[in-house]
Amino acid sequence: MIRLRYRITFAVATFALGVLVWNRVPASAGGAHCDPIATEGPTCRTRPIDLVICLDTSGSMEGLIDSARARLWDIVNSLAKARPVPKLRVGLITYGSPSRSTANQGWVVSQKDLTTDLDSVYAKMMSFRTDGGDEFVGWALRRALDWMSWSSDGSALKLIFIAGNESADQASEVFNFRYVAEEARNRGIIINSIYCGDRRAGINEHWDQVAACGGGSYSAIDMQCGTVQIEAPQDKLLLELNMKLNATYVPYGTMGEAGRMEQIRQDKNAERVGQASIASRAQAKGTRLYDNAHWDLVDGVREKKVDLKDLKESDLPAAMQAMPMEEREKFVETQAVARAEIQKQIAEVSAAREDFLRKARANASGGKQSLDEAMLEAIRTQAQQKGFEFE
Repeated sequence: MIRLRYRITFAVATFALGVLVWNRVPASAGGAHCDPIATEGPTCRTRPIDLVICLDTSGSMEGLIDSARARLWDIVNSLAKARPVPKLRVGLITYGSPSRSTANQGWVVSQKDLTTDLDSVYAKMMSFRTDGGDEFVGWALRRALDWMSWSSDGSALKLIFIAGNESADQASEVFNFRYVAEEARNRGIIINSIYCGDRRAGINEHWDQVAACGGGSYSAIDMQCGTVQIEAPQDKLLLELNMKLNATYVPYGTMGEAGRMEQIRQDKNAERVGQASIASRAQAKGTRLYDNAHWDLVDGVREKKVDLKDLKESDLPAAMQAMPMEEREKFVETQAVARAEIQKQIAEVSAAREDFLRKARANASGGKQSLDEAMLEAIRTQAQQKGFEFE
């Protein structure tokens, strides 16, 4: 495959964004695209990835929930390497906890519809608690099909990951996972199953059939592997860059201040999980998959979701309200330039960190597979089949 890499350096008086690297890729990979941390150019193209995670939150699943909290940002970071750049939306469903649902709903809860707002997804994940209950796999998959606002784009990669550790055939007289999975495949949705325990035990409980019927992959994981926090030499610098990155966000509108506070809360939540988790989150915030166009002016203007000229004075932060329009535009441009530079530094530091962690995790796991490893292995394979490429 022939790749042509062009370096285009340009200076625009109203929006100096430095150096962008554009790649030409085969048509099968979705056409031209842009750097994951750069402002979208005239030939940039993204492609949707819808990822719905269904987690068993019954009493024995504390390790699974902790793994999901610890490794969500690692999954985002790996997806950020895909080309074309994904337009990632994540949805969350829990099942198996009677304290949060009812019998006529099969103990299934739609925690979060598919969204680009990764902070809101992480906030939900951090709120999960486990308790005893029945785990109805077919019912959870049925709700994933019905409740999520799946993309209608024919080029979208649409995935479900369902994880648990009881028989997949519970309540099959109501919703048999085999028929639900067949419908999912007809709608272009791939179902992957993750059994939390011994691989053979998962096969005995029909978890391999969930994946086979859904056109996806079956994995068995050690829940505790994903909770191991491995500190890297680059973590401290990433935390410093994260603080600088936060300072480039410019809240606007009715959601602005709430969005800014939520960003800070989820930084603290990740830090509570461990230094490795907050470093991984900082790394994810350095990519274009971390999108806050609904409350941040820099993202909003870049994605053409908002026009400064259309905003009322009261929609702007206090520091911008007294500025004339030309100064407002310049202020947002300055923040965009600063953010691009910080994101560039994050990308450079992250490359060294990933190199370190790859070796350290291989030694620490003892050959056992963690939640994020199982998910990423399946995602990469299925994304490549859909025309994505990975660095």
